[in-house]
Amino acid sequence: MLETKPQWMKYAEMAERLERPKIPRNIHKSTERLVFCYQFYKVRSDWWQLSEDEREEGKREFLELLKEFDRRLVVRTYSTFGLKATTDFLIWLISKEMRGVELFTAALQHSFVGRYLDRPYTYLTLTRPSIYLRHSSRQGQSLESNQSEQEFTGEAPYFFIYPFTKTHEWYQLPYEQRREMMLEHFRIGNQFPTVRTYTSYSIGLDDYEFVVAFEAEDPNEFQECVMRLREAKARPYTLVDTPLWTCLKRTPEELVELVL
Repeated sequence: MLETKPQWMKYAEMAERLERPKIPRNIHKSTERLVFCYQFYKVRSDWWQLSEDEREEGKREFLELLKEFDRRLVVRTYSTFGLKATTDFLIWLISKEMRGVELFTAALQHSFVGRYLDRPYTYLTLTRPSIYLRHSSRQGQSLESNQSEQEFTGEAPYFFIYPFTKTHEWYQLPYEQRREMMLEHFRIGNQFPTVRTYTSYSIGLDDYEFVVAFEAEDPNEFQECVMRLREAKARPYTLVDTPLWTCLKRTPEELVELVL
């Protein structure tokens, strides 16, 4: 008998037509628009009722799926195991088009492990340059230089993300007033060089306006940064900045041994 391909493979084959994105060295200034999708998963309790052999086979297939899609998307994996009651892990997908996210999700849904996963949270965003760094002043150029140095790699051991929405009143302020407050925000952030940040935009795509992501070497440094930012003049114009996730960078192999 001919060996039958797993059902999820047909979605991987559809993804062959996709071009894998290249992450710009400075995504704060890049005009290329990339799709970011943050998918949070929770393993159902009935997964643990399966035999050890079944779970091992499911883990092998899951790793193969991640490897296959990483050829056409950028696929990064993080653990939230024990850090958040509602989720166990995060898959961060980076694609040149939304079709990539759709095909990955369909493949996972049709895999063996996918039957035992819930996805309580998904955040969809697009990248774009900050409008507050488009300025020819010496101050603006200095901040752009500092932002360039904070190369966003996605490889730091700690990763923090949260959705974010500003108040209606914020958008009624003159641009220069908003820009001045954001420059203060950037100046505070630049005092913590080991904390690298990037904001992507979900306006018109999802329930929030932005998703803010940070990577850091030390959670204590990140906490200090956040505490300082609470004092910034732009803070009163924050409408929503929860829920917040603390994530630990894990290879796919490390992740499956932890959560599956």
